[in-house]
Amino acid sequence: MLDEQIVVPPESLQETDEFHLILEYKSGEQWGSSRAPQANRFILSHDVSNGEMSTLETFVASLEDFQPDLVVLSGLHMMEGMGRDLWEERLKEAVVAISEVRNEVPIHLELASMTDRDYMNRILQEQVMPIMNSIGLNEQELLFLAQSGGGPHADLTSWDRIPDVGRVSDILLWILEQHGRADPESEADLTRIHFHTLAYHILATVDGHWGNQEAAVSAGARVASSQACGLQDVDITKVILKAPLTFHSSFSEPRESLVVDPSRPVTVWSRGNVSFHLTPVLVCKHPLRTVGLGDAISAEGLVFSELTPRPEL
Repeated sequence: MLDEQIVVPPESLQETDEFHLILEYKSGEQWGSSRAPQANRFILSHDVSNGEMSTLETFVASLEDFQPDLVVLSGLHMMEGMGRDLWEERLKEAVVAISEVRNEVPIHLELASMTDRDYMNRILQEQVMPIMNSIGLNEQELLFLAQSGGGPHADLTSWDRIPDVGRVSDILLWILEQHGRADPESEADLTRIHFHTLAYHILATVDGHWGNQEAAVSAGARVASSQACGLQDVDITKVILKAPLTFHSSFSEPRESLVVDPSRPVTVWSRGNVSFHLTPVLVCKHPLRTVGLGDAISAEGLVFSELTPRPEL
């Protein structure tokens, strides 16, 4: 069923299919005596090979022939459930394999929900995050990163409805300053974070490394609306605006008061050498498809992002 342009290395094939089962339900739907207070989904995975990242080395070896312009990785959250003994050793091996990707090829990592703070902290501080050029994540993953690594607003147990833009901005800046390349002396490669939540998206980038951010964050917001509604284009009769139209660049002082301009709905601000691009999302009133929405948002944003060539040494 895969498109003929997608090449699956023969070494990764196996006799028995593994599976993911995803049950989506909308607000008000009933199952037995239970009624859903809000739209949500339940995901069950039986995927040992991806949980063990068993094809990573095969994938990296294929890049020499494939010569990609971009590498996208995901699925690290699945290894968490395989137990500490496995992920502790496998993360080290994964870093070695990923480090073999040639420097001029950017690497994007798409995160997903995790619950083991030690595991997330290992990804953040010691192993994976510093060798990525870009990451994509939502509000749950962002707050868990802060909680795991002792970042800003780590005392929050959860977001209160729509995540506060100032708090989100604080955590994004902390990641890029402490674990990315916002510090010019840092050897980390991380220079781009695409944050997405229901009501708005933010693209945070270290100055001098990326271009076309306005188009990239807008494209991600557009596909969030159309895919959730199951349409090719956004239908304004089927969406609603939930984003804050006024907000602050930080939760603490000094902070800048910002507004969303309807005639140019990408708001831009800077903190040090990090630029932030925010755009509201036209939220689908009756979503039909939410599975893979974060992946679609990040993918669309990457298509429009432009990596600034590194100067010759």
